[in-house]
Amino acid sequence: MRDNPHRYGVFLRSDPHTCAVLARLHLLMKQQYGLVSCAAFPPHATLAGNVHATVTEEELIAVLDPLLSGTTSFTTYNSGMDRHGKGFAYNVHHLPDGTPNPEMVDLLVSVNAALEPVSSIQPDFLFKPFDPAEFRAHLSVASHELTLRPDLYEEIGEFLDTLAADPPKRFTAETISLFRFHSGDWNAQWWRDMTWEHVRSWRLRGAEAAV
Repeated sequence: MRDNPHRYGVFLRSDPHTCAVLARLHLLMKQQYGLVSCAAFPPHATLAGNVHATVTEEELIAVLDPLLSGTTSFTTYNSGMDRHGKGFAYNVHHLPDGTPNPEMVDLLVSVNAALEPVSSIQPDFLFKPFDPAEFRAHLSVASHELTLRPDLYEEIGEFLDTLAADPPKRFTAETISLFRFHSGDWNAQWWRDMTWEHVRSWRLRGAEAAV
């Protein structure tokens, strides 16, 4: 499986209203500034990204299924748009008091721990391995290209600050999806030719009862 050209992502889907806000912002960033990396993905918060599987897709699903089928849904808080690394994203990592959401942290750590034995780290372009001490769950608005175009950073920040694009301040984390990605060259600007397919989703336990 080491020659598998695909990558996989395990993504948390936000509520439909937030997904719609993100889709509009991604299109706006593309139309106004030519930024396409966020628009190349479905709206999401990454739990595990750029997973290079060393097993079959069926075996990958078999690893995730018992974990996600046994995970309980929880309330996620959107504390607004932050300057996230060299980009911009909505912060969905923290509770209203500013401390990390323990249920989000547990989910992030559990998913990545489950995938570690069945995946390998590849030194792909602008990819960093998961580090639980540094990773913050987020909904990206502008990201990879700003590493290459730092001259646009302040302008885009000011542009986003003027927009009335506030999604709900909280939503239920209840749907986790596995996606398959393909690019002709993961060591270059892969977002320019990347395609993706939805593989399957898991609905977390107790979703209907979550607040």
